[in-house]
Amino acid sequence: MDYDDVPLSRAYELVAGGCLIWVCTRSADGRYDLAPIAWSCPLDYEPSSRLLFVCDKKHATLENLRSSGAFAVALPTREQMGLVEKTGSVSGRERDKYRDFGIAAERARKVDALVPEGVAAWLECRLLRTVEEGSVAVVMGEVLAARARSEAWKERLHYVSESLRYRPGQAF
Repeated sequence: MDYDDVPLSRAYELVAGGCLIWVCTRSADGRYDLAPIAWSCPLDYEPSSRLLFVCDKKHATLENLRSSGAFAVALPTREQMGLVEKTGSVSGRERDKYRDFGIAAERARKVDALVPEGVAAWLECRLLRTVEEGSVAVVMGEVLAARARSEAWKERLHYVSESLRYRPGQAF
């Protein structure tokens, strides 16, 4: 697939509108993981793009990104919806999702994470901070690199509920 570099000052546009994302991390013991997250959005764009997402405090994802200080955000496509559901149905503490679900991936360039092949775009981030509130943590990251397909804006998915998902111009 052909991807283009996205200027850091415009990388926030990839997550504008709160699209569904995969947060890709590496655990302290070296296991790569990814988790679908429905609540995400831009945080800032100067001096470089920053984003945030909401993660359950019990998830391995939060533990992983806190221990590594870095993560990648990948934007799955409609064709990957079944894989999104599978990766959200099991814990990365107990399963190697990349191996168990046969996820082909490439290494991120600036952080130690694996990005699933075929995503619309991805952003590589350093962890800025987390803020805990109730059962969740708000995770904030600064984008170090971003790559996207030319039609990434149209391919992004949005998750509203189990029965309502959409991409711009198309509900399913």
